[in-house]
Amino acid sequence: MAVDILLLLTLICTISSVSASEVVYAVNCGGDSHVDSFGINYLGDPLQVGTKSDYGRRQTVTRAPPSDNILYQTERWHDSTFSYNIPVQKDGDYVLVLKFAEVYFYGPNLKVFNVQLNDHSIVQDLDIFNLVGHSTAYDEIIPLSIKKGKLSVTGEFSTFNGVLKLDFMKGAADNPKICAFYLMKGTVADVPKLPELKHRPTSQDEETGEEEEPVEDDESEDTEDQPEQRKTSKTQSSRKSKLKSGPPAADPYAEDSGSLVMPIMVAFGLFIPTVLCLCRL
Repeated sequence: MAVDILLLLTLICTISSVSASEVVYAVNCGGDSHVDSFGINYLGDPLQVGTKSDYGRRQTVTRAPPSDNILYQTERWHDSTFSYNIPVQKDGDYVLVLKFAEVYFYGPNLKVFNVQLNDHSIVQDLDIFNLVGHSTAYDEIIPLSIKKGKLSVTGEFSTFNGVLKLDFMKGAADNPKICAFYLMKGTVADVPKLPELKHRPTSQDEETGEEEEPVEDDESEDTEDQPEQRKTSKTQSSRKSKLKSGPPAADPYAEDSGSLVMPIMVAFGLFIPTVLCLCRL
């Protein structure tokens, strides 16, 4: 209850800092259209590439207002690089806000990827869990400017043709993803900020996370099947070994030797009396 009141007060204090009319483009990735607490109208996800997922709706995402949890609970991910195109018609100063939450993994270095804007690197080696932990809202805020056909971002310049290409790049681990994003006219100071993170993830959190019960999702189906396959393979191998290492077969020569002993003894027994009889004659 106290957390909800704090979030509400935060909204009241910052609601005047952004106007829906200043937002150029906004998308609720992997989800439907949504108007957030600040009046920003997010479009439903128009992209057809990759996979849209609402897996995060099974849990509450902290740091985000309850009414805006949906922006962090849905996502789009792909097993390779994927892109959104953002149309921009006017020159000016802009801010790109990228929204993320790690709702699947419980440790760092399990999902790491990069983000580019018109081939400029704007986020490098993003590891959401390492930054904020599990099921916690996280925003990347990228200032940029467009003037006289030139794009300026992260200290670099390039020719601008009216479209910002936002690329989520396949990185060091797992698949790239995005929960929601918007482009607004203004400066970083105009962007509503998430509440301060009270607890940062630690190695102890990671160890605790590893003990969590495994969850089912499209991203992990192949991974979960592998241990079972290895187990089955091992069992089959064991069965084969048992078949090969069964009771030893009887030695056929040993059986033949045993069967010849009796006739030899009988013959020898008859031979001696016969010899004695012949000697007497």
